[in-house]
Amino acid sequence: MPASIIFLLCLVLFAALIEPYLKRIPIPFTAILVLLGLIGSEVWTGLGYDTGLRWDSFRDIILHILVPILVFESAYHMPTRLLIKNWLPVIVLAVPALLISAGICGYLLFIGIGYPQAFPVLTALLAGIILAATDPVAVVSMFKAVGASPRLTALVEGESLFNDATAVVCFSLVIMALSSAQASIDWQGAIGQFSLTVGGGIIIGLLAGYCFSLLYRLMISHVGRGVISLVAMALPFYIAEHTFHVSGIIAVLISGLWLGESRRLSQLFSQKEEGFSSELWELNGYIANVIVFVLMGVTITIDMFKDQWFAMLLGIGAATISRAAVIYTFIPLINVMPKQETISFSYQNVMMWGGLRGGVGIALALSIPTTVPGWYTVQAIIYGMVLFTLFIQAPLMPWLIKKTL
Repeated sequence: MPASIIFLLCLVLFAALIEPYLKRIPIPFTAILVLLGLIGSEVWTGLGYDTGLRWDSFRDIILHILVPILVFESAYHMPTRLLIKNWLPVIVLAVPALLISAGICGYLLFIGIGYPQAFPVLTALLAGIILAATDPVAVVSMFKAVGASPRLTALVEGESLFNDATAVVCFSLVIMALSSAQASIDWQGAIGQFSLTVGGGIIIGLLAGYCFSLLYRLMISHVGRGVISLVAMALPFYIAEHTFHVSGIIAVLISGLWLGESRRLSQLFSQKEEGFSSELWELNGYIANVIVFVLMGVTITIDMFKDQWFAMLLGIGAATISRAAVIYTFIPLINVMPKQETISFSYQNVMMWGGLRGGVGIALALSIPTTVPGWYTVQAIIYGMVLFTLFIQAPLMPWLIKKTL
């Protein structure tokens, strides 16, 4: 384990050192991180050394530290008022649309691969769930550069934030089913468990957000407020997961939204003091993203492209088809509902192509137990989609945004 930590820290440090020199390259920094992890691990193992990274050594770190940090950081910076104004399309896209997208994607993968023994239907559904989780970080930065409307930004960011949380809950339920003796889902029980898990997480998140926002206002030191924001992420997650056995990610999401909005609305702090907590969470999110993308690069092998190229291409096609199906079906339905501001077709195009896959999807793929049948294929599918996102979708986004907005 010490060897793996040293190896990983060296890669993270090197990534931080080279980032300022890569700003002119028309490739996302996250793509460079994947290449860095891949090249670093190949060179390291080529020299006869072991990276020391094993699935069981970083699964808990990913699910219990990195994913909560990524979700809380996004929630903490989310403009909640704008999110509430667009709550219906965000929730529809993040819950029912995500579930349908995961089902379509999983079905296409199951039929396309066609090996039920090695790649059963639950494994295909697991891949579909992970592929349905979107990551708008690169897109939102492009929105800011071209001056896109705050509403479009809120729709893309809000959907991603909530569908990440939904995907994590569904991922956990499917992993539990795959780990059971029957390896099947009792759908009635699963719906009840999903509702209980999400509902419990919401309640704990609301209580945590309220309590920590009061403490945040009472705290004089801006360092103390930064500490409170860290505890507001960690404590609700632990209580939800380990005490009440409900969704810690949902609790983290709600706590982050409440505390972030409370921080923005408060008139007690100077701009400098407010900026400290914001920059602290930007740093936390940056470090978590760097580790996740570097780990992806480290765990990619050349043989993966030789053995799983068809599954990768199938995953890209299935994810694109399922994303288009839910965007161009659900948004027109939302548009005809009363008191809903219309989401234009140009917005729909950006939202469809802008459904990039990133940090949370990689983290979930990395945390799949090796006892799950077809786990390596699922990981290859997710990696293939993320590489498609980094090297094709993201570079084409500026052109699409300028053409449609």
